[in-house]
Amino acid sequence: MFHINLNRKIFWIVAALIVFSNALLTYTMYKKNQDMIEVRALSKGDNLKNYFISMRNIYHHQFLNSGIDLNDTTIGFLPAHASTLISDKFAELSEDGTTIRNVTDRARNPKNKADKFELEAIEYFKNNPNKTILVKKIEQNGIDFFNFTSPLIIEPYCISCHGKKEETLPSIQERYDSAYDYKVGDIRGVTSIKIPSEKLTNESMHSFYNIAIFSWITILFLLILIYYAIKKLTIKDVEQKMLLQNEVKIKTANLEEQKNELKVANIKQQHLFSILRTVADCNQILITAKNIDELIQNTAVSMHSNTSFASIKILIFEDGKLRVKSSIGLDEEMEVLPLEEDVFKNNHNVFLKNFDKSMPQECLDKIKRHNITEIYALPLRKEHYSKEALGAIIICSTEENGLSVEERNMINELAGDIGFAINSFYQKDAINQLSYYDQLTNLPNQNLFEQHLNQALLKSSETLKYGAVLFLDFDDFKNVNNLMGKDIGDEVLKEMASRLVSKTDKTSIISRFGSDKFLILIEDLSSEEKESAIISKQFAQKTVALAKEPFILSNKTFHLTCSIGIVLFFDHKTLSDAILNQAEYAMRVAKDSGKNVIKFYNQALQDMTNLRSLMFQNLKEAVLEHQFVLYYQKQVNHNAKVVGVEALIRWQHPNLGFISPSEFIPLAEESDIIKEIGAYVLNEATNLIVKWADDAVKKEWRISVNISPKQFRDETFVDNIKNLIISKNINPKKLRVELTEGVLIDNQQSAMQKIDELNRFGISISIDDFGTGYSSLGYLKHLSIDELKIDQSFVLGLSENSSDKTIIKTILTMGEEFGFEVIAEGVETKEQFEELKNLGCNYFQGYLFAKPCPENEL
Repeated sequence: MFHINLNRKIFWIVAALIVFSNALLTYTMYKKNQDMIEVRALSKGDNLKNYFISMRNIYHHQFLNSGIDLNDTTIGFLPAHASTLISDKFAELSEDGTTIRNVTDRARNPKNKADKFELEAIEYFKNNPNKTILVKKIEQNGIDFFNFTSPLIIEPYCISCHGKKEETLPSIQERYDSAYDYKVGDIRGVTSIKIPSEKLTNESMHSFYNIAIFSWITILFLLILIYYAIKKLTIKDVEQKMLLQNEVKIKTANLEEQKNELKVANIKQQHLFSILRTVADCNQILITAKNIDELIQNTAVSMHSNTSFASIKILIFEDGKLRVKSSIGLDEEMEVLPLEEDVFKNNHNVFLKNFDKSMPQECLDKIKRHNITEIYALPLRKEHYSKEALGAIIICSTEENGLSVEERNMINELAGDIGFAINSFYQKDAINQLSYYDQLTNLPNQNLFEQHLNQALLKSSETLKYGAVLFLDFDDFKNVNNLMGKDIGDEVLKEMASRLVSKTDKTSIISRFGSDKFLILIEDLSSEEKESAIISKQFAQKTVALAKEPFILSNKTFHLTCSIGIVLFFDHKTLSDAILNQAEYAMRVAKDSGKNVIKFYNQALQDMTNLRSLMFQNLKEAVLEHQFVLYYQKQVNHNAKVVGVEALIRWQHPNLGFISPSEFIPLAEESDIIKEIGAYVLNEATNLIVKWADDAVKKEWRISVNISPKQFRDETFVDNIKNLIISKNINPKKLRVELTEGVLIDNQQSAMQKIDELNRFGISISIDDFGTGYSSLGYLKHLSIDELKIDQSFVLGLSENSSDKTIIKTILTMGEEFGFEVIAEGVETKEQFEELKNLGCNYFQGYLFAKPCPENEL
């Protein structure tokens, strides 16, 4: 059979290769046939064009040389009219529907007016003066045509009719008011030849189909011959192998019979060994388990993996009642049954084999439902002769013959081992609680905190991220103890511990250091020191606020403050003792500075965070005092004509001067201030649109405004911008909203709904810095946007980095495919401008054209 299957596989592989090769050949022939059709259309069009243009040229010279006066009777001799008559007669006589016309976008004879395809051809030749032929396949009136077009160039003899009006023939001047002012070399129109593709295609495809059908019939015939040849060659070999297989089956059956006899002989021994193995595995679990839950769960799973135990149920006495800790197999019940209560309370073994009606009906139903043959219920004791049990283990078996005496003894021994291990954990937990936890607050003590800190130092070396230790001490806490007593002071400490645990996040461990002092460890802050300092200070500020919340105890209210010292660490080179000393020193400095203060051990970080706090305060004042101004940078098309401007926010501080947006925008993003700044920019930009409505040039410009993610995510954003435009009665098309790709990440569906609503209202949408973030065709195809903005980083590397050039090409292609405008920002050199134009970019922004400036300098 193997040989047959192999031969079949070989046949199908060969057949697939032959079919694939012939399919490839057929496809190649088809493509060449299509190319030949286009070549024939091109040849036919070129011949007709040459003939028609030659006739027109002769006719034009004859008309000019005749001196015939132009009137209603002789107008038919005018080339524009004569060529139309010839075109109509040609169409009448043409058997295949081919037409030939001279057409223009500025027609004196209405019949010579170009249709939309011919207008596209005229525009093409104007943009590509070196091109002499354009062939496109079009559909018109439900018929497919090859549209052959060639430009009609103004030659010297054409000037007598189409030059300056005052210099043309008097009879032309009298009769026509348009189509003047042409110069030699201008494109007057095109010679348009439309050749129906059906006849050309049918003639060529008929020959192709004949060859293709003959080829496939030949291939099929050859494959049939190959198949029967392979089948005949292998049939004899297959028969011989089948005989050999039958002999092998007979010998295999004999061996299987002997194997079954051995299996029956050893089954009891194997069963005993399986129980012994399970007991050994469970003892290994008892040694390696890290806690009681792991011990119980893994032991139950290990025992249930032995098919002798249909279900395992382990119960432990905790918090004053017997609780089910694990139930595996059968019903996996989590309720405590009377049998289990009896085994625990009376601390004795129960073995059930003969089930009678004295048992609870619930147990009888379970026994019948699962065909249980035996039940073993054993107490779990810390020692063999203990008077009280720690819990119980219940084992149900569905083995037909049950367990042997030896196997039951193993289970009894295992129950004793489990009880001993559980008691060991109880003792270990009690010791651990005394050694590593504060007895008042149940928080980790200094010993456990230092262990975690040492691990954090090693982890910091691996992740290369900063961590922080915060040292907290209540201010004047001794007053609470002196006035209200130590018991009330202890309650305050317990309440503070509860607040720190439940209301703070990102912490690795919180510890009571002693008295009224607490330690807090934070890991994985950031790889940047300044950013880590900012995060840790923000956390410290939240902690200070927690301490300020009133403490209400014994119907009395206490108001307290705390001081916090902060130390950042980066690797394991500094010892934990040194870090704790530094944190405590920073806390002492905080208290000496007036209490209720946060201080860094590193003064440079303290200065930096103070400066940041000052900047944040200045930013709030800037909004209130209207210190922001708008600058505008021009946006141009490929002819360097201005089409719009981008509004750019600037902060003019009365003392610090101009502050870069890179300094204050990230800070504003952290709060709702960015919404107020965004609202200001939108209001100023729309005011400018109103102002420009009376300007002959600027009324055509649009204004682009950057929208922050937080501003965009505001539920009222769309309504606010719509109300702003309606209230000022401006054209929404003059406003373009620039969004970053990041706004689509958090809630893509909501973002798309907002974009669709803005687009329907008339506001155009631009995706800023496209290609640097979440770029994906998956969302582009669903977005109602108008523009993609190429990030300046790609433009900067255009001449030096092939990857940047490839990315720009890709973005331009995507823009073309989806119908988006594409604008390149950061264009600073003429070389970049020319290269981008060559790649197909039509809109630009950068210092090459204009720097950002106030509105009055535009």
